[in-house]
Amino acid sequence: MRLMLVGVAAVIMLGGSSARGDFAWTQKADMPIKKLQHSTSVVGGKIYSIGGWYAIGESYPVWEALTRVDEYDPTTDTWTRKADMPTGRGHTSAAVVNEKIYIIGGDASEAPIVSIVEVYDPCTDTWAEQTELPSQRYWFSTIAVDGIIYVIGGNEGLQAGYSHLNTVEAYDTSTDTWTRKADMPTSRSFLSTSVVNGLIYAIGGGAPGKEAVEVYDPTTDTWTTKAPMPTTRYGLDAVVVDGKIYAIGGWYFSLGGPIYSTVEVYDPQTDIWTKGLDIPVTTAGLTTNVVDGKIYVMGGATAPHDNENWILTSAVYESDIIVDFNGDGIVDVKDVVILTDHWGENYSLCDIGPTPLGDGIVDVEDLKVLAEHLFEEVDDPTLIAHWPLDEVQGAIAYNGAADCDGTLMGGPVWQPDGGMVAGALQFDGMDDYVSTDPVLNPSDGKFSVVAWIVGGAPGQAVLSQADGANWLCTDSVEGYLITELKASGRSAAGPLLSQTVITDGEWHRMALVWDGSCRHLYVDGVEVAKDTAPLSALEDAYSGLYFGVGSTLAPGTFFSGLIDDMRIYNRAVKP
Repeated sequence: MRLMLVGVAAVIMLGGSSARGDFAWTQKADMPIKKLQHSTSVVGGKIYSIGGWYAIGESYPVWEALTRVDEYDPTTDTWTRKADMPTGRGHTSAAVVNEKIYIIGGDASEAPIVSIVEVYDPCTDTWAEQTELPSQRYWFSTIAVDGIIYVIGGNEGLQAGYSHLNTVEAYDTSTDTWTRKADMPTSRSFLSTSVVNGLIYAIGGGAPGKEAVEVYDPTTDTWTTKAPMPTTRYGLDAVVVDGKIYAIGGWYFSLGGPIYSTVEVYDPQTDIWTKGLDIPVTTAGLTTNVVDGKIYVMGGATAPHDNENWILTSAVYESDIIVDFNGDGIVDVKDVVILTDHWGENYSLCDIGPTPLGDGIVDVEDLKVLAEHLFEEVDDPTLIAHWPLDEVQGAIAYNGAADCDGTLMGGPVWQPDGGMVAGALQFDGMDDYVSTDPVLNPSDGKFSVVAWIVGGAPGQAVLSQADGANWLCTDSVEGYLITELKASGRSAAGPLLSQTVITDGEWHRMALVWDGSCRHLYVDGVEVAKDTAPLSALEDAYSGLYFGVGSTLAPGTFFSGLIDDMRIYNRAVKP
């Protein structure tokens, strides 16, 4: 079976599949200022952030409605200031027609609601005013289909008791005129809209949060109710990739939240929702866009204060490729074997097709994606630390993935030709070790540590954390691989011990994987130990790491042997 599927993968690769890999979330260059309820639109492969609300001061801040326009270039990860919007406003909504961005409505610092329509031309960096929105409302959503912009839902504001609306109005950009359309079945504000195959999907909204999904057909001016979104929320945003709708973030509506990091994926063909990969932080009032098949999430608020002020963010997150299952830096036959070992299963690591979030089963769709990247070296966004240990001389072990170099202590010796992956670093078992700055807190979420070693003796440590535990070490009697990184809480599980000797003088690729509920130990691609019951979380630890010694620098824990190619991922790999 394995050989047959490896052959199929080669055929797919030679046949030129156009598949893309699965994704993780990677933080990109922050927006120039923190803001929420702004608008973003894509023109010419660049993202334009327009307007929004900005808080001046931290405790009971003064809120400013922005005129600011910033252009983000995904290819260079840089921001450029553009011509200001004539009217400063937040809670704006935008749509693109013929490479021009239409900014509709919102609220300004001087007025509760504005019906202004202004259009921005990125080619000339100029603004023009259009016919105003007929109805007075804000907190709506806009979307364009065939040159017509649809303004859906919203709220009438304080003077009308903040009543939620089901109003739909259509703006013809070619004639600069407005037309009333069939009302949406559910009245709501802060909803999100997306277009798939010419149909408009109105998702979520509030307040309080709603799960409603309703579809508008512009050709018949009719609405249809669809399967509700699993997580009730508003202040979310939704975006389309490969015909599927990704509903991201949002808020339920209460003083303390909750604000969500949730990503849920809707398939219009099947009318079914599935769970996606959550964004790294809880965010509401965010915006989402797609450029070259990648999702960009920008701005918003990460938490509400007790005094009803928001904690704003300028963070930008990008979806990126992950196809290196075993975390060795290259997509090869080993990854194909891992995929085939889970053929027909609902195994999230290998469920990478159709992109970007798979379909709940490991099958030929996943093989297509993997084949597209066979024999490629991977620039993995989840690789948060990598010490190749290939130096020839010097007292620094350089980190190729982050600004977290290691400092050699005691005098470890470089072995330029002595490693499993080029060079390695030799430790004498007496006083040699490497010290690094902090890389991660084990309690923050999933992670994996992978390294090659040869040598060592019972009781010695390969990797530890200065104020924490020995992450990878050997037991004091047999030389079995063990992790002393424990779960938190009173009923915490103790060290996880394997029955596999790694001090036998042979090279071994060893790994510790925390998948969010269980610890796993691997030796040479084989799982040798796993927790028998789920754990709640791992213990906190904030300090840097030690290579080649235990966390307390105790005699007897110094490693005597070679260490090579140390990698740390913020995901669960399959070594």
